[in-house]
Amino acid sequence: MENILITYYNKLFFKKWIIGICHENISDIIRKKKFNPNIKWLRTDSPDKFYADPFLIPSKNGGLNIMYEEYPFNENYGKISLMALDEKFNPKSNKLLLDTKSHLSYPFIYAENNKTYIFPESAQNGKLSCYEYDSESESIKFLKDILDLPLRDSTIIKHDNKYWIVGTLSEAAIDYKLHIFVSDNLLGPYIPHPKNPVKNGLNGTRSAGNFIEINGTIYRPTQNCQKNYGESITINKVTELSLENFSEEPHMTIKINKKNKNNRDVRSIHTINVLGNNIVVDGEQWIFSPKEQWKSFLKSRIKRIF
Repeated sequence: MENILITYYNKLFFKKWIIGICHENISDIIRKKKFNPNIKWLRTDSPDKFYADPFLIPSKNGGLNIMYEEYPFNENYGKISLMALDEKFNPKSNKLLLDTKSHLSYPFIYAENNKTYIFPESAQNGKLSCYEYDSESESIKFLKDILDLPLRDSTIIKHDNKYWIVGTLSEAAIDYKLHIFVSDNLLGPYIPHPKNPVKNGLNGTRSAGNFIEINGTIYRPTQNCQKNYGESITINKVTELSLENFSEEPHMTIKINKKNKNNRDVRSIHTINVLGNNIVVDGEQWIFSPKEQWKSFLKSRIKRIF
């Protein structure tokens, strides 16, 4: 009976992902294994879209921009957009960067040799592609396809003079299987790791942001979807990344501290990225809105009928 009441209570809330940002030292968080910064959540009143998978990128004026997935519910697929922030982390503007008419998310950013490359997830399209970002015009252009695989949340690290793409393959989100690909060049060609899949499971497998390197040690943020999607983040410590093997071990868990008043309506977290002493995350916001939920229910029923 209690579970039934909880289920119906939860249905009174409209849920969407929003972006949060804070000024915090990631090294201190990793060392103390404690995550409770005062996150500034960029809340919006609009129920028609969500913002997720944020990555920080410097602006052409020396400030901060956020590249992220923008998902309009009426279009039912994600696009890549850019948000400009002022010095107090207030949004100044939003700009659409990439719309392929197929789902895009997780715009992974890699900077090298004064160039910035974007590797958005396009698993729905069955491939991983690379784009180059122009900070002056704040635009991106297609460069090439990297892998002909529906790889999710591909994340790249340069280690031992090689480039390693780490991403997951899955079947209907029942399980995540971690695959690694390696190359001598950022833009490939890439070859699969001989131990693929190197790991599987719903907790600690799928990427939740860029690698974090502290004093020569590599940490890998991963999603914990054991009970619910976006339940929390598991930070893994990478113990071996070589042509022969890959291994890692759990280091800490990142959850939303519901006792912190800044997080009053945020329940879940599934992305974390760092630039300098700035950290950007996303969180699932729960908005008490029986009216919106009723409208959503009616729309779903109408679609079934017609």
